[in-house]
Amino acid sequence: MKRILLPNLFFEEELQSIPTTGSPKAQRLVAELGPVMGLLGIDDGSHNGEDGAGLSANNRNKRTIVVVDQNARPGLLPPALQHVEFLTINELADAVRNESRVPSDPADLWQALPWGWSETAIATLSHVLAGQLSHDRQVLNSNALEMRAPDIHAPDIDAVRLINSRQFQSQFDSAIEMDGTGRIDAFGTLCRSEAEVQTAIEVATRYSPRGWVIKADLSHASRNRLLSTAVELRPEQLAWLKSRFEHNEYVYVEPWIERISECGLQFFVTQSESAEPRIHFIGAAEMVTDDAGQYRGSVVHSTETNGRPHDAPHHQIWQPAINHCSKIAEAAAASGYFGHVGFDCMMFLCPRQNRPWLRLSHDINGRLTMGRVALALKTLLKPNETGVWLHAAENSLQQSWKDFDDIPLYDVRIERTSPGLIGGKPAKTETAFVVSGNSEHLNAACRRILGQSVRLPTLMKTGREERFPPR
Repeated sequence: MKRILLPNLFFEEELQSIPTTGSPKAQRLVAELGPVMGLLGIDDGSHNGEDGAGLSANNRNKRTIVVVDQNARPGLLPPALQHVEFLTINELADAVRNESRVPSDPADLWQALPWGWSETAIATLSHVLAGQLSHDRQVLNSNALEMRAPDIHAPDIDAVRLINSRQFQSQFDSAIEMDGTGRIDAFGTLCRSEAEVQTAIEVATRYSPRGWVIKADLSHASRNRLLSTAVELRPEQLAWLKSRFEHNEYVYVEPWIERISECGLQFFVTQSESAEPRIHFIGAAEMVTDDAGQYRGSVVHSTETNGRPHDAPHHQIWQPAINHCSKIAEAAAASGYFGHVGFDCMMFLCPRQNRPWLRLSHDINGRLTMGRVALALKTLLKPNETGVWLHAAENSLQQSWKDFDDIPLYDVRIERTSPGLIGGKPAKTETAFVVSGNSEHLNAACRRILGQSVRLPTLMKTGREERFPPR
C-alpha cells in the first residue's frame, strides 16, 4: 500500500471555509506537527477493519508519503520517521503520474488519507491523483479491461460536518457516577441565542464553582471557546456570540469541572455496500493535559503483560465510555460517515458530592487524532512497558536531561518522534516517546520534561488491577 498522508490539521476551519491555514501560527503548527502523521507508517495496520486490512504484513504500508510545504521540509529525522518520504504537492503529483496504475497487486495501490476530510482535502488529493489517471489512459492498451480509479474514498462532507459538530455531540453527552447510580443525561446545553446562553451559564455556575466554558459548534484543540467564572458576559464575549448567532450557528455551554483524568478512544468505521457498517475499536490512550485542559501527550500500554498478550491494554474504568462511544460510532455510520473517529472521555470530581464521575464523551472527532498517532507507537513497547508520547516546547527535552540526577536513566528511555529541523531551522515543538516499565520513574521523567503545570494520568501505571480513586 502506498499511503499519502495530508496533514490538514485545521480541517475544522476548512469545514467552515475559514481562511486560517495561511496564518503564520497555522503554518508553523502544520510544519512542525504535520510530519508526525508519518508515525502511522510504523503501525502494521493490524487493527481489524482499518485501512489496509487483508494485505500481507510485507505489503501493508509499503510506502508512506507526508505532504509538506516547500519551505518547511523536515530535517534531522529520528529513526521512527526515516521510512517516510516528505514531498511537496508538485513532487507528489510527479511521483504518482510516473507510476502505472494498472497492476493487480493491491500493494501498488495509492491510498489518500488526510487528517480530516473536507472539500479542500478532497480537491487537493484528487488533483494529485488525477495526473495518474490521465497517465493511465495513455498507457492502457486494447487488452486492458479496466483501469483502477484514484483511491479517494471519502465520506460525505455533510456527514463529516455533522458528527464533528456540538449539535451531534450534545445528543450523547452523558455522565455516570463511578461508584454509584447517579447519571446525567445532558451535561451541557446547546444554545442558539444570548438568552439561552445566559440561562445555561447560570445553571453551569450553580453546578461548578470553577465556572463555565462555551464552545463553538465546530471547535477542537481548545480553540474557538470562551472560559470564565463570571455569570455576566463581557462585551467581547457577547461580540463572539453575536458573530456566531448571526450565521445561525449553535454554541455549547458546559460547567468547567475538575479533571481527574482524560482518555482518547479510537474507532474505525468500515463502509460496506453489501452489509451494515462495521465498528472497530482500535484502542484507548490516556491523555496528558495542562491546567487549561490543552493536550500535551498520550499514554499507551504494551499489549503484553508478563509475557502474555491481552486484549484490553487500558484501565477498565474506561470500559463504560468505550461501550457508549461504540454506539455513537454506529450513529455516525448511520448518518453516512466512515473512517477514523476519536472520542474524548473524562473522569472528573463532582463539585457537589466530591466523588468521581465519568463523562462518557465530551468531544467527538471525525478525523485522525494525536491519540490515534500515539497508538501506532505501541509497536515500540516491550512487554510490561508504558509509553508517554509527549509534545514538548523547544529545547525542553535536551534541557531536562542535562541534570537528570534524581532519576535512574537505565529504566527510562526516550525515542524521538519528530524532526529536529523544519525548513532548516530548529523546531519549536518537539515530540518524543518516553518509555519505562517503572511507573514512578516514568511519571518523574515526564514531569521534568513538561513541567509541573501538566496533569499526568493518575492511571499511568503498569499494573491495571488497582482501583481508582484509591480509598
